[in-house]
Amino acid sequence: MGSEDLAINGGPKVRQGPYPPWPVLGEEDAAAVTETLRSGKLTQLTGGDVAAIEEAFAAWHGFDQCVATSSGTTAIHTLLAALGVGPGDEVIVPAHTFIASATPVLHQRATPVFADVNPRTFCISPESVAERITGRTKAIIAVHLNGHPADLDALLALAEPQGIAVVEDAAQAHGALYNGRKVGTIGRAGCFSFWEDKIMTTGGEGGCVITHDHDLAERMRRIRHHGEALVQPAPTGGQADERTYYHAELGYNYRMSSLHAATGLVQLGKLEEYLEARRRNAAFLTEHLTDSPAIEPPYLAPNSVHSFYKYVCRLRPEAGIGIDWFVRAVTAEGIPVSRRYPTPLPQQPVFRGSGFGKQPCPVAERLAGELFTLLVHPTVTEEDLCDVVAALWKVAGRLERSPHTRSGEDAAREIEGILDKLSLTTLINKEDVQNRLVEFCLAALGWRLDSTNTHVWVPLSEQMASLWAFPSRQTKRDYVLSARGAQVVHIEAQHEWRRFAVDLDTFLERINRGDWEDTRREGPNKELAVLLWGAQEANCKRAALIDEKRLLIFERDGEWGLAREVDLFVDPIERVYAAFMLLAPP
Repeated sequence: MGSEDLAINGGPKVRQGPYPPWPVLGEEDAAAVTETLRSGKLTQLTGGDVAAIEEAFAAWHGFDQCVATSSGTTAIHTLLAALGVGPGDEVIVPAHTFIASATPVLHQRATPVFADVNPRTFCISPESVAERITGRTKAIIAVHLNGHPADLDALLALAEPQGIAVVEDAAQAHGALYNGRKVGTIGRAGCFSFWEDKIMTTGGEGGCVITHDHDLAERMRRIRHHGEALVQPAPTGGQADERTYYHAELGYNYRMSSLHAATGLVQLGKLEEYLEARRRNAAFLTEHLTDSPAIEPPYLAPNSVHSFYKYVCRLRPEAGIGIDWFVRAVTAEGIPVSRRYPTPLPQQPVFRGSGFGKQPCPVAERLAGELFTLLVHPTVTEEDLCDVVAALWKVAGRLERSPHTRSGEDAAREIEGILDKLSLTTLINKEDVQNRLVEFCLAALGWRLDSTNTHVWVPLSEQMASLWAFPSRQTKRDYVLSARGAQVVHIEAQHEWRRFAVDLDTFLERINRGDWEDTRREGPNKELAVLLWGAQEANCKRAALIDEKRLLIFERDGEWGLAREVDLFVDPIERVYAAFMLLAPP
């Protein structure tokens, strides 16, 4: 089967029928809502359903305090307000997550500080957090993304000695386990969402916060109810408690309704069943996708149990295809699939426009162009999953023969998009250049940048090993090879090319006639000489060197010559684009 048989190209679809919906609410849910509706007690203030789900959800986690809210977003906001987060404070949030993990920080007029994420779990990176902590850090929001727990031990080790609160955002992770403990129970408090498609729902909207801290819980209850002290005992027995109408602080109407709570009580009783189904479906996909050269299934840390709100895969850069086309191609086969958070939070206008998007988060930026989502909710059957697997293998298994590889127009468009995004930001240093520009552009062109292809053994003649004072006739260099070894790039040269020994034209003229004497000393001459020698010995037609600020591309047509030189910090985007397009596969 060739690329012409893909549905996107007019071929037959793998799946004709609709995919199973989620959520699916039944008679039990309808009966519970009907009973509450007929009672006439529809709010948290008049009915008992909200208190009932608070008690039940807390008990499911082994807690005794749960504060129900109108959504997962308002749960986070309520908690931050109760923790006293305000102007002048900083809250560290992951750069790769849903925006509601971070916007409550703005609502408190505090400063969101973005940390990078782990490249395998996609959760917030403790190493990046450690670099972002300051004396103003008030809280860290640990998002258990897609259902995989964040590294809480490492985060707590950073936070607790400094009095920083670790807030667990478990909106996507009901029932996930970290070192045998349910997420949401380990940090200062845990926030959950019960939105329509979450692992369990309260009938469309809803959320909550669980905590062991009684004082914190009482303040959250006040904040979700206009800052009002809840009730005071009735003066005479047999009467309902009375409202105080005394508002001690700024609050909001973040209350959950009785109708939502009634639905949630039924759904909570099915949560274990839902989790078992999601994990079973995820295991099926992982078993059938593990051998794919193009698709990387979700990683599971040894100390974690995933709840699989979403089954998020990575499209490997070496697949040589753009994520947008891949998603369109799989969708055309009748399978619901989507990109996973294609715009990192620091690049979202609400943050970037307010000056909050300046922290470099290269992993989050890379993942934004690689991740896609598959659905594994409980109504999905093994037959449905077989269609998913068939569609993925149909599209991804034939990428080498697809006309949509990154060597053509796709690569050009992708690089244009990368440069367009970067035109709105500032490249700070050479690490920023490498992580946010160079690696993205090379990956768009189909260069493989994984750990197996970023170090190359360069063979040396006895004469050259002696000239350069290497202990053996080979040296390991941090080079990257293109497909079929036609090109080589020294991706992070240690020395800036200053041309202090001889000018570049003279340098190339000398090595082309076999005179390498100017390359004996450690420095930029030697660094470039080893690159060109290795490229020549490997019969590469093109070699490139990237130092602190420049990209130099050399071509060999019998002799080495400089094909292009650009300053990555200051040259116009058109020149940078043209230079990278020279590194497209021949």
